[in-house]
Formats: sequence, C-alpha cells, structure tokens
Amino acid sequence: MSMHSDYSEKRWRGVRGAAGVLLAGVMAGAALVGCVHYRAKPLAAGKVAADFEGRSLSDAGLRVFLETNHVSGEWPRRGWELESLTLAAFYFSPELDLARAQWGTARAGVRTAGQRPNPTLSASPQYNATTFAPSPWVAAFNLDIPIETAGKRGHRIAQAGHLSDAAKLNIAGTAWQVRGRLRRALVDFYAAGEQQRLLAVQQAAQEQNVKLLEGQLAAGAVSPAEVTRERIALDTTRLAVPDAARQRAESRVAMAEAIGIPLGALDGVEISFAGLDRVPPGLDTPTARRQALLNRADVLAGLSEYAASEAALRLEVAKQYPDIHLNPGYEYDQGDNKWGVGLSLELPVLNQNQGPIAEAEARRSESAAKFNALQARVLAEIERGMAAYRAGLEKSATADSLLVNLEKQERGLRGRLEAGEVSRSEVIAGQVELAAARLARADAVAKAQQALGQLEEALQSPVQWPKGAWEASPRKEAQSVVGVLPQLAQTIALPDVKGGFDLMAVDLAGRRLFLNAEDNNTTEVIDLADGKLARTITGMQEPKWVVYRPELHKLYVANGNGAVRVLDSRTFEPVRTIEFKEKANNLRFDAKTGELFVGVGKKFGAIGIVDTRTDSVTAEIPLANFPKQFEVEGNFIYVNVPEANHVAVIDRRKKAVVATWPVGGAKGNIPMGFDRARHRLFIGCEPGKLAVLDSSSGRQVAVLDIAPEPDGVWYDAKRRCIYISCGEGSLDLVRQVDADHYEFAGRVPTAKGAATSLFVPELEEVFVAVPQREGQGAELRAYKVNPK
Repeated sequence: MSMHSDYSEKRWRGVRGAAGVLLAGVMAGAALVGCVHYRAKPLAAGKVAADFEGRSLSDAGLRVFLETNHVSGEWPRRGWELESLTLAAFYFSPELDLARAQWGTARAGVRTAGQRPNPTLSASPQYNATTFAPSPWVAAFNLDIPIETAGKRGHRIAQAGHLSDAAKLNIAGTAWQVRGRLRRALVDFYAAGEQQRLLAVQQAAQEQNVKLLEGQLAAGAVSPAEVTRERIALDTTRLAVPDAARQRAESRVAMAEAIGIPLGALDGVEISFAGLDRVPPGLDTPTARRQALLNRADVLAGLSEYAASEAALRLEVAKQYPDIHLNPGYEYDQGDNKWGVGLSLELPVLNQNQGPIAEAEARRSESAAKFNALQARVLAEIERGMAAYRAGLEKSATADSLLVNLEKQERGLRGRLEAGEVSRSEVIAGQVELAAARLARADAVAKAQQALGQLEEALQSPVQWPKGAWEASPRKEAQSVVGVLPQLAQTIALPDVKGGFDLMAVDLAGRRLFLNAEDNNTTEVIDLADGKLARTITGMQEPKWVVYRPELHKLYVANGNGAVRVLDSRTFEPVRTIEFKEKANNLRFDAKTGELFVGVGKKFGAIGIVDTRTDSVTAEIPLANFPKQFEVEGNFIYVNVPEANHVAVIDRRKKAVVATWPVGGAKGNIPMGFDRARHRLFIGCEPGKLAVLDSSSGRQVAVLDIAPEPDGVWYDAKRRCIYISCGEGSLDLVRQVDADHYEFAGRVPTAKGAATSLFVPELEEVFVAVPQREGQGAELRAYKVNPK
C-alpha cells in the first residue's frame, strides 16, 4: 500500500469518526426522548359478544358507579326506576363509549398539536476518482433544525383544544340521546302494560255484556243486530290484547338496548314507573327556551368548533411568516475539515399563503352558519316539543274529565240497579264505556309523557316543575340557570408554560393580569387588551399567590421557599425579598392600614404581617397547622386550616387566635369566599362540598354538593351568586336565595385540573387557568358573566 493511500485511509477514518460522533449525538437525543412500542390489542367478535351477554344489573362496577353518583341502597337492587336505569345506561352504553373514545382521540390531537418539529440529519459522501489530493473522499453532514415563528404552535394547540372541548361536550349530548331512548322505551313499556291490564278489564265487561245479550236474544228481548254489534266490539278488544303484548315485548327489547345489556338481564327485575302515570303541569316557557339555546351541549360544542375555526384561521395567517431553518454542518473535503452554520427560510414572493387563508376564512364562515342553523333547529325542536306537550296536557285533562264523569255515571247506574230502576245490561254497558275511557286516558297520559320526554331532549334538561308537583330526584342535581352562567369569551394560549398554576391578580388600569405558573417557576404577565402573553418573569421558586398594589407600584409574589418577592410593577425589577422560615402561600392586603398578610407554613402554621411602607415583617401569629385561603374583615382574619378541619378566627388587635370553628360534614377546607354584607363565609371542601358559615358566630348555615377539587370560591355581590372553580373540570355556580338558603344553579365545563381562578367584578369576568398536562396545553380562559 502506498503512503498516499495510507494517508487517505487515515483521513477517511477521521471522516467516519466525525460522522459517527454527529450521528451518535442525534441518536442519543432520540433515545433520551424514548419511543413508544406497539402493543397488540386484538379485537375478537366472539369475545365481544360473550362479554355483552355477561352484562347484568348486578355488576359490581355498576354498584360503584351508582354510589359515586349518590344512588345507594340494597345490592343487588330489586327495584329500578328511570334515574337508576339512566345511570346504568350511562355505565353500559356503547354510544357513550364511542363518544368517550372520540374525546380521547381529540385530546391526543392536542398533544400532537403541541409537538415541535424534529431536526433532520442528512449525509452526502462522494468519491473523486480523478483527484491528486491527499484524499479522494468528500463527505458532508448537515443538521436542519426548524424553528417555528409567529406563534404557530400556540394556534395549533388552541385549535386542537377547542376541538377537544367540542368532543367532550359531545359526550353530554350523547348522554341525553341515551336517556331519551331509555325514557321512551320505559314509557312505552309502562303504557303497553297498562293497556294490557285495562283491555283485560274491558274484555271481561264486554264478555259479560255479550253473554247477557245472547240470553236476551234467546228470549226475544233484543235483535240479532244488537248482539252482533257487541260481539264485534268484543272481538276488536280481543285482537288488541296480543297487539298490546307485542308492544310490551318490543319496548322491553328497546329498554335493554338503550341500557346496553342483553334482554335476559331484565329477567326478574322490578321496574318502577313512579311519575309516569300522571302528567306534570306547565312550565316556564321563556326560561326553558333561553336555557336550551345557551346551554345545550351541542350548542356549546358548536361554539367550541367555531373557536377552533378561528384558531385555524390565525394559524394560516401566521403561516405567512416563514419558519427559520438553522443548518449546522460538517464537511470533509479531500483532507480538509470544514464546519459551518447555515440559515434558510422560505421567501414568500410567489404566494403569501393566501389560498389557505381564504379557505380558513370560508371554513370559519361555514362554522358560523352551521352554528346559526343549529340554533334555529334547536328552537324548532323546542317549539315542537312545547306544542306537543301542551296538546298532551289538554288531551289528558279532557280524558280525566271524561273519566270522572263516566265513573260518576257508573256509580249511579249501580245504585239505580239496586233500586230496580235500570236493567243489569245498562249497568254492564256503562262499565264497558268506563273501561274504554280508562284506556283512552292511559293512552293520553302515555302520549303526554312521550311529548314531555321530547321536550326534555330538546332542552337537554329535566323540566323544572313547581315544588311538590313532581317526584324529586334522589341525586338532587340542579340544572343550569340562564342569565347567570358565565360564558367563554376569550382563550389566551400559554404554550411555553409547563405544569399548573396557583393564583393571579389583575391591573385594571393597565389591563394586565399577573398569573403565577407554580410548576414553571414563573409569573406570567398577560395583556388582556390584546389577548396575549406580554412578559414572563423568571427566577421564582414555586410561586403561589400574587398581590398587585398600583398605589405603591409593587407586585408581591409569595414563593414556596418562604420568600415574598417584591417587584417594581413597571419594570419588574426586584425591589426586596421578605423572608419567612417556611412556605409563603396565600396573600391578602389591607389598603387602610397598608398591611400585607401572608399565610406561612408547611410543617407548622402562622399568619405573617408585613408593613408595606418598609416591607418588613412586624408580627407572626401562630396557628394549629399550616393555613390556606383566608379573608380579612375589620379587626378579624378568618383562616382556613385544613389539617385541623376548622376556621381559625384571629383578632388583629390581640394578634392571637380567639376562636376556632369546625367545618362539619366535609374535609380539606382550602378555598374561601366572603359575602361581607350578609356576614357569610363560603368554604370549598372535599369531597365536592361548599360549606356556608356565619362569620359573626361560626354557625354553619348550609352545605351543598359541588364538583370535586374546589380551589377558587368567589362571591358576586351584584348577582348574589358564588362561582367555584373545580379541578374536576368545571366552573360551578351556586345561587344565594337569602343569607341562609342556597341552591346549585349550574355548571360550565372547563378542563381537567383547571382549578385556579379569579373573579374580577369590574370586568364582569371569571378568569380560569388551564394547566399544561398530557394532551392539554396551558392557557388562560376568560368567562363573561351575564348581566343580571
């Protein structure tokens, strides 16, 4: 081998070594991320069929599901009514399984939307056979690192998030369809059973009548035509009996299908028809119509789809701005080692994405048109349902009146028979007529009940009847009340925030909102006027609460490491750090005294007092354990101490706890709201409870069911209602009837983990922070409160 070839070989080994290092680095990065491995989940028709045949109403999982939804009692249940059967349908329904799976797909789409584009590695080795250079080899290795611009990723996440919300709302819409089918089948099953029973009574009366007439015919007292007419009526009734049996069997099949169980699972089950044998009176038509138009699941889903189309349009507009591609690379050029960095971007000279923008605008218009058409269809459904129900009420009233008169007539005929004033044949004829009237009345009630079910499906809400007119549901779940439910008005994506949030504060004059991203160790400054992130303040350590004081131009941020950082609210430069020995959590400010109150503690508990004129600690008031949210009113501070399950009352003059009030019937008392005018504390607890305490005595005046994981409780004095943000994924509404009486008034779906909130009365908005989770991007949502 020549020296030239030996040298070339050495240089080529250098090329391979450099390429290997580059490739190994890329592969190592991919390995750190990790790969998902395929896992087979075979689907066998035989096993699916066997699983379906094995379903029963004594399923252990169904029992847990019922108890979770506040339906308990003996097990297995002997009696099943509409409510418990509806829950069984929600548990077994394949349509709901499909809707949940579609929501899972949509949530996965959020994760896909949040992915960043991968870099690309390219290699181009060459061999120059005619060169006289030290080495004939030329090899280039390049990385293409794409960098998205103009917030495209945030728009993708927002679009996918809205589509996920629409898919989640579709579950609620599907649930109403499942309930509607079950209710129709149950009403048909009841009506067919009543028809069978009343036909048997009518048939017996007609048979007796025909037998009597046949005797009279033999004696020459009646004509053959009279006997023939009654025989025809009897045969007609006999023909109706098997038809009623067929309808009952078919409705039983439909009931099993609606629940999602085999027909045999209904064997031996006692079905209760409580409430289906009577027709409730009228309802508040305008309220019901408005409720459906604003709060039906498909209407809300339509709004989410429109929001998704707007996000899609923003994405296409952002695509006018080209992405940047960084191209670091290495080249071995016939013995020379060359390193370089390239920069490339698309030049928008032939098009500026005008076609896709036009398509996105058209799709947005299409989405708006679909929503308008949906509302028109919903309104028509409501009007049809109301018209059918009014007709059903009128027919039922007429049938009731007729039945009362015929019963009175039949009693009179029996009395006259005993007195010898009428013949037995006249009494029997009256009984036949009465039996026919009872059949007509049962049919009228069944049709009114079906019309009522149609109306409830149109409203997507159980119709609210006057007190005492309708049997109450054991779950006592009140439905949405129109006119006070917050409506989603704005969504601001925070694509760079990881994890969850704690509290926020607002700068009304500057239209800014300060949001503590607890897991991200940042405080986010959001421009509410432009609807975008204005700045990220770094250097925090598990930031908790934030207080903004415009008159001092200061921002106070409590941190998990025990520090309260003081920032200049104009420049966000640090001014001072106030140190506490354990976690600093909740903050409250008293503008009259200039005192800042700090909830301190993790292993112990105290309320620290800071003089904001000097930003120095003036006192620490010990507690039984670490504090959570608290309220300051006059000379007293009311503090939630969850580990002790009580509210500690601090006298500010004595700087000591002067009372402790137990929170009965619930645990984990963390969030707190306050109605100062009526001296009422609102305390969120687990598992999904809102306790109301009299702040002048500690007396517990009410406890209501709300969604689990309450974290923000806000009292709206103008509307006399309470907004509760819950980590389960909802913004709950409780209405204050008076100081001691409250009612659950509605629920707005938000997102899983969206517990942090802030109500700003001046803006009439509730802000809810949605955390970043798998399949869910971080964002701030603003819910507009409807004017009273």
